[in-house]
Amino acid sequence: MTTRSSIIDASEVYLPDGSIRKYGLIYTNQCGWIDLGHANPEGKGFAGALSLWRQIRSQTSCKERVHEKAPARIIFSQSMQNRFGAKAGVTRRYEVQRHLSSEYEQKSIALAIFIDVSTAFEGLQANWFFRHVTDSGYSSEDLVSNLIGFYRAVNPGIDYIQGCDPVSKEQALAIWDTYGEVGRNKNHEFMPVFYPHPQLQCGIPRKGRLPLWLDTIKPARMGEKFKELR
Repeated sequence: MTTRSSIIDASEVYLPDGSIRKYGLIYTNQCGWIDLGHANPEGKGFAGALSLWRQIRSQTSCKERVHEKAPARIIFSQSMQNRFGAKAGVTRRYEVQRHLSSEYEQKSIALAIFIDVSTAFEGLQANWFFRHVTDSGYSSEDLVSNLIGFYRAVNPGIDYIQGCDPVSKEQALAIWDTYGEVGRNKNHEFMPVFYPHPQLQCGIPRKGRLPLWLDTIKPARMGEKFKELR
Protein backbone atom coordinates (compact mmCIF):
# COMPACT_ATOMS: atom_id res chain seq x y z
CA MET A 1 0.00 0.00 0.00
CA THR A 2 1.15 3.54 -0.72
CA THR A 3 1.54 5.56 2.48
CA ARG A 4 2.20 9.18 3.37
CA SER A 5 5.87 8.34 3.94
CA SER A 6 6.12 7.38 0.25
CA ILE A 7 5.79 11.03 -0.82
CA ILE A 8 8.98 12.60 -2.17
CA ASP A 9 9.93 16.04 -3.43
CA ALA A 10 10.17 16.95 -7.11
CA SER A 11 13.93 17.35 -6.61
CA GLU A 12 14.20 13.70 -5.51
CA VAL A 13 12.71 12.20 -8.67
CA TYR A 14 16.05 12.07 -10.47
CA LEU A 15 19.07 10.14 -9.22
CA PRO A 16 22.62 11.53 -9.54
CA ASP A 17 23.14 9.63 -12.81
CA GLY A 18 20.06 11.31 -14.31
CA SER A 19 17.84 8.23 -14.17
CA ILE A 20 14.37 8.32 -12.66
CA ARG A 21 13.86 6.84 -9.21
CA LYS A 22 11.98 3.54 -9.25
CA TYR A 23 9.92 4.18 -6.14
CA GLY A 24 8.16 7.07 -4.44
CA LEU A 25 4.91 8.99 -4.71
CA ILE A 26 4.74 12.46 -6.27
CA TYR A 27 1.96 14.89 -7.08
CA THR A 28 2.06 16.65 -10.45
CA ASN A 29 0.21 19.56 -12.03
CA GLN A 30 -0.47 17.75 -15.31
CA CYS A 31 -1.09 14.12 -14.27
CA GLY A 32 -2.20 14.20 -10.62
CA TRP A 33 -0.65 11.61 -8.30
CA ILE A 34 2.07 9.40 -9.79
CA ASP A 35 3.53 6.28 -8.21
CA LEU A 36 7.06 5.98 -9.62
CA GLY A 37 6.98 2.22 -9.07
CA HIS A 38 3.96 1.84 -11.33
CA ALA A 39 5.44 4.32 -13.80
CA ASN A 40 8.62 2.22 -14.10
CA PRO A 41 8.51 0.43 -17.48
CA GLU A 42 10.74 -2.39 -16.28
CA GLY A 43 9.64 -5.32 -14.17
CA LYS A 44 10.44 -8.88 -13.24
CA GLY A 45 9.44 -11.65 -15.61
CA PHE A 46 6.41 -10.59 -17.65
CA ALA A 47 5.40 -7.84 -15.23
CA GLY A 48 6.71 -4.67 -16.90
CA ALA A 49 5.39 -2.74 -19.89
CA LEU A 50 8.85 -3.04 -21.44
CA SER A 51 8.58 -6.84 -21.37
CA LEU A 52 5.25 -6.65 -23.18
CA TRP A 53 6.62 -4.24 -25.78
CA ARG A 54 9.67 -6.42 -26.46
CA GLN A 55 7.43 -9.43 -27.04
CA ILE A 56 5.22 -7.51 -29.46
CA ARG A 57 8.21 -6.05 -31.31
CA SER A 58 10.12 -9.29 -31.65
CA GLN A 59 7.18 -11.42 -32.74
CA THR A 60 5.10 -9.15 -34.99
CA SER A 61 7.55 -6.97 -36.92
CA CYS A 62 7.34 -7.32 -40.68
CA LYS A 63 11.09 -7.86 -40.89
CA GLU A 64 11.15 -10.54 -38.20
CA ARG A 65 10.10 -14.20 -38.47
CA VAL A 66 9.06 -13.69 -42.09
CA HIS A 67 8.37 -17.39 -42.65
CA GLU A 68 6.16 -17.88 -39.60
CA LYS A 69 2.43 -18.00 -40.31
CA ALA A 70 0.96 -18.98 -36.93
CA PRO A 71 -0.16 -16.11 -34.68
CA ALA A 72 2.30 -14.81 -32.11
CA ARG A 73 1.72 -15.88 -28.51
CA ILE A 74 2.03 -13.04 -26.01
CA ILE A 75 2.03 -13.39 -22.22
CA PHE A 76 1.61 -10.45 -19.88
CA SER A 77 1.28 -10.35 -16.08
CA GLN A 78 0.87 -7.94 -13.22
CA SER A 79 1.31 -9.11 -9.65
CA MET A 80 1.77 -8.03 -6.06
CA GLN A 81 3.56 -9.49 -3.05
CA ASN A 82 2.88 -8.80 0.62
CA ARG A 83 5.44 -8.52 3.39
CA PHE A 84 5.10 -12.23 4.14
CA GLY A 85 6.05 -13.20 0.59
CA ALA A 86 2.58 -14.25 -0.55
CA LYS A 87 1.93 -13.39 -4.20
CA ALA A 88 -1.19 -12.79 -6.24
CA GLY A 89 -1.67 -11.45 -9.71
CA VAL A 90 -3.18 -11.63 -13.16
CA THR A 91 -1.58 -13.44 -16.12
CA ARG A 92 -3.21 -13.43 -19.52
CA ARG A 93 -2.24 -14.92 -22.86
CA TYR A 94 -3.03 -13.52 -26.28
CA GLU A 95 -2.77 -14.43 -29.94
CA VAL A 96 -1.51 -11.56 -32.10
CA GLN A 97 -1.33 -11.47 -35.88
CA ARG A 98 2.17 -11.75 -37.29
CA HIS A 99 3.73 -9.13 -39.55
CA LEU A 100 1.82 -6.07 -38.41
CA SER A 101 1.99 -3.25 -40.91
CA SER A 102 3.43 -0.47 -38.75
CA GLU A 103 5.01 0.37 -35.42
CA TYR A 104 1.89 2.33 -34.50
CA GLU A 105 -0.21 -0.81 -34.98
CA GLN A 106 2.15 -2.70 -32.69
CA LYS A 107 1.85 0.02 -30.05
CA SER A 108 -1.93 0.08 -30.39
CA ILE A 109 -2.25 -3.66 -29.75
CA ALA A 110 0.32 -3.50 -26.95
CA LEU A 111 -1.69 -0.73 -25.28
CA ALA A 112 -4.92 -2.70 -25.55
CA ILE A 113 -3.28 -5.70 -23.86
CA PHE A 114 -1.71 -3.46 -21.23
CA ILE A 115 -5.05 -1.82 -20.40
CA ASP A 116 -6.81 -5.20 -20.28
CA VAL A 117 -4.35 -6.68 -17.76
CA SER A 118 -3.99 -3.47 -15.72
CA THR A 119 -7.76 -3.19 -15.29
CA ALA A 120 -8.07 -6.86 -14.36
CA PHE A 121 -5.28 -6.54 -11.80
CA GLU A 122 -6.82 -3.48 -10.16
CA GLY A 123 -10.12 -5.34 -10.03
CA LEU A 124 -8.40 -8.26 -8.30
CA GLN A 125 -6.98 -5.95 -5.63
CA ALA A 126 -10.38 -4.32 -5.16
CA ASN A 127 -12.32 -7.55 -4.57
CA TRP A 128 -13.74 -8.41 -1.17
CA PHE A 129 -10.87 -10.69 -0.16
CA PHE A 130 -7.97 -8.32 -0.86
CA ARG A 131 -9.80 -5.32 0.57
CA HIS A 132 -9.08 -6.80 4.01
CA VAL A 133 -5.32 -6.39 3.51
CA THR A 134 -4.89 -3.56 0.99
CA ASP A 135 -6.66 -0.45 -0.27
CA SER A 136 -4.59 -0.42 -3.47
CA GLY A 137 -7.29 -1.48 -5.92
CA TYR A 138 -8.04 1.45 -8.24
CA SER A 139 -6.02 3.78 -6.03
CA SER A 140 -6.09 7.36 -7.34
CA GLU A 141 -2.63 7.15 -8.91
CA ASP A 142 -2.48 3.57 -10.18
CA LEU A 143 -3.87 3.55 -13.72
CA VAL A 144 -2.36 6.88 -14.80
CA SER A 145 1.01 5.78 -13.39
CA ASN A 146 0.69 2.50 -15.30
CA LEU A 147 -0.02 4.42 -18.49
CA ILE A 148 3.08 6.56 -18.01
CA GLY A 149 5.11 3.37 -17.58
CA PHE A 150 3.70 2.10 -20.87
CA TYR A 151 4.60 5.27 -22.75
CA ARG A 152 8.08 5.23 -21.23
CA ALA A 153 8.49 1.69 -22.62
CA VAL A 154 7.32 2.36 -26.17
CA ASN A 155 8.61 5.96 -26.52
CA PRO A 156 11.75 5.98 -24.35
CA GLY A 157 13.13 9.26 -25.67
CA ILE A 158 10.55 11.41 -23.85
CA ASP A 159 10.73 12.41 -20.17
CA TYR A 160 7.08 11.91 -19.25
CA ILE A 161 7.67 12.43 -15.53
CA GLN A 162 9.12 15.89 -16.02
CA GLY A 163 6.36 16.67 -18.48
CA CYS A 164 3.79 15.96 -15.77
CA ASP A 165 5.34 18.82 -13.74
CA PRO A 166 6.02 17.43 -10.22
CA VAL A 167 5.37 19.75 -7.26
CA SER A 168 7.19 20.16 -3.96
CA LYS A 169 6.90 17.60 -1.20
CA GLU A 170 5.31 20.27 0.98
CA GLN A 171 2.48 20.79 -1.50
CA ALA A 172 2.02 17.04 -2.04
CA LEU A 173 1.78 16.46 1.72
CA ALA A 174 -0.79 19.25 2.04
CA ILE A 175 -2.91 17.62 -0.68
CA TRP A 176 -2.64 14.22 1.03
CA ASP A 177 -3.58 15.66 4.43
CA THR A 178 -6.51 17.64 3.02
CA TYR A 179 -8.08 15.14 0.64
CA GLY A 180 -7.03 11.84 2.17
CA GLU A 181 -5.00 8.79 1.26
CA VAL A 182 -4.69 7.91 -2.41
CA GLY A 183 -5.93 4.39 -1.67
CA ARG A 184 -9.25 5.73 -0.44
CA ASN A 185 -9.71 8.03 -3.43
CA LYS A 186 -10.62 5.58 -6.16
CA ASN A 187 -10.04 6.17 -9.85
CA HIS A 188 -11.34 3.56 -12.32
CA GLU A 189 -10.14 5.33 -15.47
CA PHE A 190 -6.85 6.06 -17.20
CA MET A 191 -7.46 9.74 -16.52
CA PRO A 192 -5.85 11.96 -13.87
CA VAL A 193 -7.62 13.27 -10.81
CA PHE A 194 -6.65 16.82 -9.84
CA TYR A 195 -6.78 18.10 -6.26
CA PRO A 196 -6.94 21.87 -5.62
CA HIS A 197 -3.98 23.34 -3.74
CA PRO A 198 -5.33 23.56 -0.16
CA GLN A 199 -3.82 27.00 0.54
CA LEU A 200 -4.37 28.61 -2.87
CA GLN A 201 -7.49 27.18 -4.48
CA CYS A 202 -11.10 26.44 -3.70
CA GLY A 203 -13.05 23.50 -5.01
CA ILE A 204 -13.17 19.73 -4.90
CA PRO A 205 -11.12 17.01 -6.63
CA ARG A 206 -12.06 16.63 -10.28
CA LYS A 207 -11.34 14.23 -13.11
CA GLY A 208 -9.18 15.85 -15.79
CA ARG A 209 -7.84 15.05 -19.24
CA LEU A 210 -4.54 13.47 -20.08
CA PRO A 211 -1.86 15.70 -21.59
CA LEU A 212 -1.84 15.30 -25.38
CA TRP A 213 1.52 13.53 -25.29
CA LEU A 214 -0.02 10.78 -23.14
CA ASP A 215 -2.88 10.28 -25.59
CA THR A 216 -1.11 9.71 -28.90
CA ILE A 217 -1.80 5.95 -29.04
CA LYS A 218 -5.32 4.55 -29.22
CA PRO A 219 -5.88 0.95 -28.04
CA ALA A 220 -6.76 -1.57 -30.72
CA ARG A 221 -10.05 -3.44 -30.64
CA MET A 222 -9.94 -6.96 -29.29
CA GLY A 223 -10.76 -9.53 -31.95
CA GLU A 224 -9.55 -7.72 -35.04
CA LYS A 225 -5.83 -8.55 -35.06
CA PHE A 226 -5.47 -10.01 -31.59
CA LYS A 227 -7.52 -11.97 -29.09
CA GLU A 228 -7.21 -13.33 -25.59
CA LEU A 229 -6.63 -17.06 -25.22
CA ARG A 230 -9.03 -18.56 -22.73
